[in-house]
Amino acid sequence: MSSSDDGRSADVDPSEIAPSTSTSVSLSISDFVTVDTIGEGSYSDVREVFVANKPHERYALKIMDKSHIVRERKAKYVATERTLLATRLAGYPGVAKLCFTFQDTYSLYMGLELCPGGDLYWQLKRSEGGFMPESKVKFYIAETLHAVQYCHDRGVIHRDIKPENVLLDGEGHVKLCDFGSALDLKPEATSALALLAAHTSKTSQKDSKEKRNSSFVGTAEYCAPEILDAKEEATTAVDLWSIGIMTFQLLTGRVPFKGETEYLTMQAVLKGKYEYPVAGGVDVSSNAKDFIDRLLVQKPKKRLGFENSSSIRSHAFFGKIKDWSKLREATAPSVLHETGVNSDATVTDTDSDTDSGTDEVWRARVAAATEAIDRL
Repeated sequence: MSSSDDGRSADVDPSEIAPSTSTSVSLSISDFVTVDTIGEGSYSDVREVFVANKPHERYALKIMDKSHIVRERKAKYVATERTLLATRLAGYPGVAKLCFTFQDTYSLYMGLELCPGGDLYWQLKRSEGGFMPESKVKFYIAETLHAVQYCHDRGVIHRDIKPENVLLDGEGHVKLCDFGSALDLKPEATSALALLAAHTSKTSQKDSKEKRNSSFVGTAEYCAPEILDAKEEATTAVDLWSIGIMTFQLLTGRVPFKGETEYLTMQAVLKGKYEYPVAGGVDVSSNAKDFIDRLLVQKPKKRLGFENSSSIRSHAFFGKIKDWSKLREATAPSVLHETGVNSDATVTDTDSDTDSGTDEVWRARVAAATEAIDRL
């Protein structure tokens, strides 16, 4: 396999990821100043950025390598995430907003709203004792559950619910992110990227729906047993399992299933045995234990909230919540700010010498870029 001078694979034509259109996209990576790298994945990086000379107008810019996406057959995941954020999940405050998208020869870019509170894992590691008080956990789990159920109602199973994928906005409220592993129960090939995913897939069309839906995605510590043993289709129950894992982790500072290797972790999940810590100041209430225990059930259909989505909301763990439609109107717990104008982050790229235009011009450019990408 040959490679170019910058180390990128040269045996794949990156332009095939998103064929060119008659309308040019007016955004480029040179329009942005990087403040910090706030996330790294297998085929993407996420940076806190702002438009040159506009430091208060910040975004989380997800940068994805085209050749890696094609080589590792990740096109369908990128297409799914972009499509869901731009359509069925758009406008819901519990999901990180997609602000714009653009591309160049080597990369795809998604500009997402910046969440200054970082993610729940970052907050957890900075909590006193390494775990959170139950009142705080109730707030985060309630908002996460509300967001997950919203996705389920729209035919979307996240499949990678974990503290790292639960962001906190400027007011401390929850926003789900990273839908790259999501299972879309109502897929539509609405973009060139989605069409490419279908074209380049090497999977036989004879594969059953069960095999496609139960393929291993996500993170082993949070993955439901039916996904690991591939005996059942993925359903909304996999997200309920992950919420149970996350509740345990926020309350205790550790996950209930953890081995020295990923394989041993998977075996621990399949065995389903776990214990609550009794030292280190951790005190998990009986209501919290019951809530977790009724989610970490091996049989998916037996998990709390699967057969009746309202049953999980009425559990005693959420006893003081009377109106779930007003969750985001409540005052959120105080959080540290990992990113944003008021954070301790410093600019790592040189600011440009001149302003690139007024705010109105910038908004027009973003709108034009989004419209052009939507026509791909």
